[in-house]
Amino acid sequence: MPARLQSAPVTWQTGAMASVEVYPDRLVIRLSTAEQLLAMRRRDIVLERDAISSALITDDPGVWLRGVRSPGTRLPGRLAIGTWRTHSGRDFVLARRGRPAVVLDFDVPEESAVDTATDGSGNGNSGDGDAGNGDVSREFDTFSRVVLSTRRAAELIHALRMENSDTVFIAGAE
Repeated sequence: MPARLQSAPVTWQTGAMASVEVYPDRLVIRLSTAEQLLAMRRRDIVLERDAISSALITDDPGVWLRGVRSPGTRLPGRLAIGTWRTHSGRDFVLARRGRPAVVLDFDVPEESAVDTATDGSGNGNSGDGDAGNGDVSREFDTFSRVVLSTRRAAELIHALRMENSDTVFIAGAE
C-alpha cells in the first residue's frame, strides 16, 4: 500500500522523529521532543492546506535554505531544524542529510508576511509563533515555505493532492 489512509488520526511514531498528518483542511507536523528542543518550538506546526501554492521533492534540501536561522539549530551539511527568517516572511525547516525532502511553498497574505518577519508571531511576541493571548485567528502557522525531510516524500505529495475529505494521511518524517 503506497500511503496510509485512515478515517481517524493515529499517532504511530515512537517519539524519535516527527510525524506528518494530512487532513482535508490542514497539514500538521508533530515534532518529537528532541526536535522541539532543536527547533526551539513549544508546539506542533499547523499549516493551512488551501494556502499551499506548490509542492516538490528535492534530493538536496540544503539548497532550499534561505534567510537567517532564528530560532533553530543548524549543523552545516548534516542537519537544519527550526525557523529561517527572510524578507518575505518565515520558513520552517526540518532537513537531514542524505534524505529527500518535500518543499512546500505557501501563499502568505502581505500583512502576515510583514508581521511574522518582524517579530515571529504577529502578536508582539518573539519566539515560535505561539499565540499566547488566545487569539483564535492564529489557528494556522504562517510560513512562506516548509522544507521537510522524509523517506515518504512521494506519498506525502500524493496525499496533498487528494481531494477526498474523508481520508487522513499519517507518515513519519525521518
